[in-house]
Amino acid sequence: MYLQGEFDFGIPEPPWRPKRPDRAFFGLFLQPRFHAPFADLQNQLCHRHGIVGKRLSVERFHLSLRHAGDYRRLRSKVVFAASRSGRHVQMPAFEVTFGHVGSFPGRPATRGRPPRHPFVLLADDGPVFELHKLLGVEMLKNGLKAPDHFVPHLTLAYDQKFVPRQPIEPITFVANDFILVHSLRGLTKYLFLDRWPLMEAS
Repeated sequence: MYLQGEFDFGIPEPPWRPKRPDRAFFGLFLQPRFHAPFADLQNQLCHRHGIVGKRLSVERFHLSLRHAGDYRRLRSKVVFAASRSGRHVQMPAFEVTFGHVGSFPGRPATRGRPPRHPFVLLADDGPVFELHKLLGVEMLKNGLKAPDHFVPHLTLAYDQKFVPRQPIEPITFVANDFILVHSLRGLTKYLFLDRWPLMEAS
C-alpha cells in the first residue's frame, strides 16, 4: 500500500534543498482531538520562554520513532522493507506523556547564519520505548539500519534561543497507530506511505 495521506501546507518551494531530500521515518502523529491542547501549550511555552522563531503547525506535530534513512530519491525497495517491518509489529495502544520542555543543540551558528535550536517537548518513560525497540528488531531483519539512540520528543518550534531542560505540567496523547512517512525535506511536506493500527488495550 503506497500513498495513504499527504500534508501540503501551502508554503512555496524554497531555493535550498538538501543533497538527500527524501527522508523516510516512522512516527506517531496526534489525532485531531489532541490538536487544541497541544497548540495551546505551544503558545504558552513559546511566550513564556521568548521563542520567536518558526513554529510548527499543529498538523505536523509528531513523535519520531525510527529514522529509515535520507536519500537522493526514495526507492521502492526501501519503502517495501520499511512497510514489511511495520506490519510485523503488534502492540496495544498506549499513552505518551510529555513532562519536560527544552532545546536540542540543533544547528550551530555558521557563515553568518544564527543557530537553529529545536524547542521540544520531551516524553517520559513508557511504552513508546517498547514500540521503538520492536520496530528496530524488524528493521534489522529487513536490511534497514536501526540505531539504538532514542530521545522521544515533539518539536514545537525552531529558534536561536537555547532553553535548558525543565519540567512542565504533563500533557498526554493516545497513540492509536504509527505511520511510515516520506518527508520531502525543504518543502514542508509529508506523504503518508503506510499506517498500522495499534491494538486496543484489553
